[in-house]
Amino acid sequence: MNKKLIVLAIAGAISPLAALAEVTLYGRVAAEYGNVDIDQPTNPDANYRQSSISDNAGTSRWGLLISEDLGNGLKANARVEYGLHTGNGVPDNVREQWVGFSGKNWGALQFGRVPSPFKDFAGGGSLDPFNDTNLQARGAGGALYAPANGLGAASFTDHAIRYTSPSWGPFSMALLASPGDATQTEGTTGNGNIGGKGDNTNYQAGLKFKITRSGEIFGGYSHDAASDAQKAAVTNGVNGDNEKVWRLGTAWNFGNFRLAAQYDKIKNALAGNGGTTCSGDASINGAGDAGFSTAQCNTSLNANGEGDIWFLSTQYKLGQTTLVLQGGQTKADAVSVAGVVTANEREAKNLTAGAIYSLSKRTRVFGGYQRVSVEGARSVSNVQGAPGTTAGTVALATQPDRSTWSIGMRHDF
Repeated sequence: MNKKLIVLAIAGAISPLAALAEVTLYGRVAAEYGNVDIDQPTNPDANYRQSSISDNAGTSRWGLLISEDLGNGLKANARVEYGLHTGNGVPDNVREQWVGFSGKNWGALQFGRVPSPFKDFAGGGSLDPFNDTNLQARGAGGALYAPANGLGAASFTDHAIRYTSPSWGPFSMALLASPGDATQTEGTTGNGNIGGKGDNTNYQAGLKFKITRSGEIFGGYSHDAASDAQKAAVTNGVNGDNEKVWRLGTAWNFGNFRLAAQYDKIKNALAGNGGTTCSGDASINGAGDAGFSTAQCNTSLNANGEGDIWFLSTQYKLGQTTLVLQGGQTKADAVSVAGVVTANEREAKNLTAGAIYSLSKRTRVFGGYQRVSVEGARSVSNVQGAPGTTAGTVALATQPDRSTWSIGMRHDF
């Protein structure tokens, strides 16, 4: 359970009275012993492999949640959260940082760096019991939409306003907008970076409909407007255009059994900060260890192309143990110009099996195995370091099949 600290906020010169605010210190610390092995079919002796004790998927974090009762059912809220990576000494990274209001009858409003509805409200990481571990479906797992613009299951959305409604009978919704525009800044690269010159219509909507207490269906739409620089750039023979994503999914609980599924259709995947980004999430090297990279392009689409991603998770609770069998597929459609193929079709199929054992409400151990099979592997040329070295760049022809196994422990406070 969260440990709540009650602090006195000094009102200042305007009022002699002290206002009472509630500050909640919370967090999570985890570590995994994992192994990633990327096949090299033309030369199996040169397979890329790395094992380590670390938290490269970034599940460890700490933060402060601040709340003040303003009266008449209105509260002022703020959150400041940082991530950390146990095992490799990488400096803290920024996660959520926002301020806003909430009311029981009308919902919550947030301003700042926030999670998108596709991340935590309408599917996304909320469906994956292995989210933020080496076995997660996003990133190298190839089964959840994980762009670097903050509008998917990874990262957060910068410069944003988000509204989350209360439940209106069976209905609820979450809306996000990032109305960033500029006369000079170009916003061409990602990790939360949307907006830029000529770009002021970035938004996302998620809707949920409860079906009794056992299940729900959800859906949504996401729109990442291309900046002037992205529209002018030609990749795969095509100019950049607004990236659009349609989502539909469901989640059901039948006693101890849980079933969750999600489908995304992506159009005009933006180069640089959209759904084309190669991910280092949960790739052992993804958080900055020295040596060669095991990052992979499994969940990335062809720049300025289309594609779809589906994910299916089954879970069964047996006492304190949750058994998990899940998987999915990312399909990147080919891109053609005047009948000439400029980017080949590619598919990444994921199958993951594992278990989570709850020692208490705050402490768990987990483990499992994941296999990602790629048809039409993507070419890359920015893999840092070759096997047996700690520096330099090698031209890796393809990013093909990979195997991952991991065991770990997590404690919440």
